[in-house]
Amino acid sequence: MALSGLGWFVGNARWFMEGAGFVFVPWWVGFLVLMIAGERLELSRLRQPTPLIRGEFHASVAVILIGLGYSFFDFPTALRLAGVGLLLLALWLLRYDLVWQSARQAGLPRFMAICLIAGYVWLAAGGILWIGFAQFFSAGLTYDAMLHAIFLGFVFSMIFAHAPIILPTITGLALPFQNIFYLHAALLHLSLLLRVAGDIGQLAALQRWGGLLNSLSILLFLVNNVRAVKLGMKAP
Repeated sequence: MALSGLGWFVGNARWFMEGAGFVFVPWWVGFLVLMIAGERLELSRLRQPTPLIRGEFHASVAVILIGLGYSFFDFPTALRLAGVGLLLLALWLLRYDLVWQSARQAGLPRFMAICLIAGYVWLAAGGILWIGFAQFFSAGLTYDAMLHAIFLGFVFSMIFAHAPIILPTITGLALPFQNIFYLHAALLHLSLLLRVAGDIGQLAALQRWGGLLNSLSILLFLVNNVRAVKLGMKAP
């Protein structure tokens, strides 16, 4: 988590110095990914991971950071290296995270687990895209896929998963789980598949429809949460 703060700081510094978005965006990705992964590592202590398992986690983080650092010298090569780290981290989370136990439960734990697993898959997809298309990380449809696989597929999956816990903690309002939450989660991932397919296939119309449905999924997320809060206020 401390290293994620470093990524945020360096990304902001490069923003002020460079101006070109594609130069500092990987550092912002590092900030978000490492912050979330650090939180999941903390929870993984419940499984008492061995030193080797924890070492695999730290190795994947090191690969990401080395890749980001090397971006000052050879940007495409650095991005591929960081992509390898993202892929390794995603595979670690899919293998050792607590989500598989939660997925066997009912209600909110299962919903959270499904969102987290989907997010890890998108993180892996983002790493693969970085490895395969690093030379296009500046603008265009492929760049769009490389960004949104992580910012939407991974980060928003985490937001969707944790909102029923975090929002009541912050606001003090009850937010009971509703099965309708699966609607905005499913729409996010299906629309993102559409968007990324349009990006990779260079089909601008398909990409735009995917982007529009991405926005609709986030709007639906907000509507469903407001609806759940109102139901919680009516509950005795």
